[in-house]
Amino acid sequence: MMNRAISAPYSFLTNGGEMGKLIQGVDWATTPLGSPDQWPQSLRTTLSSLLPSHFPTLLFWGPQFIQLYNDAALTNLALSDKHPTALGKPAADTWRELWPMVAPMFHRALGGTPVHGDNQLIPAFRNQQWVDAYWTYSYSPVRDESGDVGGVMLTFAETTESVGMLRKLKEQEEQLRFAIDAAELGTWDLDPLTSRFAGNARLKAWFGLSEDADIPLSTALNVIVDTDRQRVTDSIWQALNPASGGQYNTIYTIVNPATQERRIVQARGQAHFRDDGVAHRFNGTLQDITAEVATQQKLEKLNEDLLDQIRRFTFVTDFMPQMVWSALPDGRHDFFNQRWYDFTGLPPARSVDDGWIRPLHPDDLQRTEERWAYSLQTGEPYEIEYRMQRHDGQYRWLLARALPLRDEVNSTSIIRWFGTCTDIHDQKTLSASLEQQVEERTSALKLANFDLQRSNENLERFAYVASHDLQEPLRKIQSFGDILKGTYGDQLGDGLPYLERMQSAAGRMSVLIKDLLTFSRIRTQRDTFRPVSLQRVVQDVQSDLELAIQESAATLDVGPLPSVLGDEAQLDQLFMNLISNALKFHQDNVPPQVTIRSERIPASTLPRLVKPTQPSRYYYRLTVSDNGIGFDEKYADRIFQVFQRLHGRSQYSGTGIGLAIVQKVVENHGGAIIVTSQPDQGTTFTIYLPG
Repeated sequence: MMNRAISAPYSFLTNGGEMGKLIQGVDWATTPLGSPDQWPQSLRTTLSSLLPSHFPTLLFWGPQFIQLYNDAALTNLALSDKHPTALGKPAADTWRELWPMVAPMFHRALGGTPVHGDNQLIPAFRNQQWVDAYWTYSYSPVRDESGDVGGVMLTFAETTESVGMLRKLKEQEEQLRFAIDAAELGTWDLDPLTSRFAGNARLKAWFGLSEDADIPLSTALNVIVDTDRQRVTDSIWQALNPASGGQYNTIYTIVNPATQERRIVQARGQAHFRDDGVAHRFNGTLQDITAEVATQQKLEKLNEDLLDQIRRFTFVTDFMPQMVWSALPDGRHDFFNQRWYDFTGLPPARSVDDGWIRPLHPDDLQRTEERWAYSLQTGEPYEIEYRMQRHDGQYRWLLARALPLRDEVNSTSIIRWFGTCTDIHDQKTLSASLEQQVEERTSALKLANFDLQRSNENLERFAYVASHDLQEPLRKIQSFGDILKGTYGDQLGDGLPYLERMQSAAGRMSVLIKDLLTFSRIRTQRDTFRPVSLQRVVQDVQSDLELAIQESAATLDVGPLPSVLGDEAQLDQLFMNLISNALKFHQDNVPPQVTIRSERIPASTLPRLVKPTQPSRYYYRLTVSDNGIGFDEKYADRIFQVFQRLHGRSQYSGTGIGLAIVQKVVENHGGAIIVTSQPDQGTTFTIYLPG
């Protein structure tokens, strides 16, 4: 395309710069535009105006948008990678990547409608990569001699830098607005020349105005309370004086005209002056410091009250037998009562600050300082025993205690420490003597525990002997008695009743030994408890007593029962004894009726006389009631004792140990048991187990 140059320069290319020369070197006959001799006058005229322009401009001629551009476009559009091949080529070929975005604008302009855009994002290819760039551009139709649109002229200017600056400025404004909102500030702006006053929405709300309302300067002054208005006005005039530097900082009270809400505010501002010293702008912020002022006032009042209390405190403490002192939050002592000076003999000047450590015993100095430092750091109460030298040179043991006085508003802030030192030397000496006695008693107790352990071991060995050695002769007596009765019963005559009485006594002895063994094992057994279903325990007992229940025509009414933490074998013994007693002690010709119920109750509702052996927030109250013969309640405590019987053996069998076993099982499980009864009215056992 560059092979054939234009033979003679054309006048419309004069002053065309680098691009004018380059255009003369193009073989335009090979392009859709043809030779410049054939170019329409409108194209020549437009090009002659475009080339010398310092404003970046491109001309796209014809339906294929053949490109021509000036030197300014070459520089500003960064055409280095497309120049000079772009010259004389269709725009769609050169700007292939951008063509889908810009083609509609070309066609609108070609249709006769100008297209304009400000700060529009159109990527640019720079440094071998596409980057975001912003442009302000104008696509203008260029008409030919016939009045039709022959081409499109594009003028443009890159605004990437200005867009970035505007964006950064907007971000800064948003950050400033966020900071103002976060600080809950009102902002104001006064034009001293026009007296026009403006403010943000928060300021308007404080002034009792709507968000879209104007703020008359009179309103801004009238919301100031009467006692502060003149002082604020004087401060404003001073700030508007160039000699003051324009600084404005004052505190006053405003009243919302609509709600009458009072607000203490701190106004800060800066006046800006012209070269002639006249203020042309005065702006700043208004901060609500009502809460801070209230807090400060409370602190001042608290300090006044504290000083008054210290005066009273000093008067009272001088009559106390203890040494009384106070310290600042950093630990420096600033007060001692008269008792301190009497004890130590130190003057006030040598006692305050860190002087209190002077009389301490050297061996107690380090741990005392460490304990005091710990309390100062954590705010925990201070308590320690140490030796301190009295004015006569004797070291005596003292008990030092101190508590922090905290700020009523901020409970984590300590205002002062108050402490005492109590002479415990005599008690300490006595304590040492008592400790010696305690050691002696402890040794004796250990020996007694050893003897008790040995006794328990002997008891276990006895239980083993009773279980095996004592039961064996009884079994032989019963067996041989059965043989004698079966073989020689007819020959014994009057001796048969004596044989039967002997066998009966041996049987009672065997039952007694079994009950004693059971009671002994329950007293000494301490297995790990596990969850036990009382419902299943009662079902097992019913199964074991099935024959006795049938023979007595008894009825058992068992409600829902809980699971408790315990020993299943012991709980089985508990219900076995209670239910079998209910079956045994029934009224003549009256079938036994046994009712078992359970409910969970809070510990606060326990009867006054019920004292479980294990504390718990809740207890299961279990009741076992019958319709039996009952008994007089004056024997209620007696029935739980070993070998205690209310009826003779001729009436009711038994060893008198069963209820003792019941009570021991309940106690082992941390509970308590009581009984209520009336003769011929039945009996109710009430058991309380932790739950």
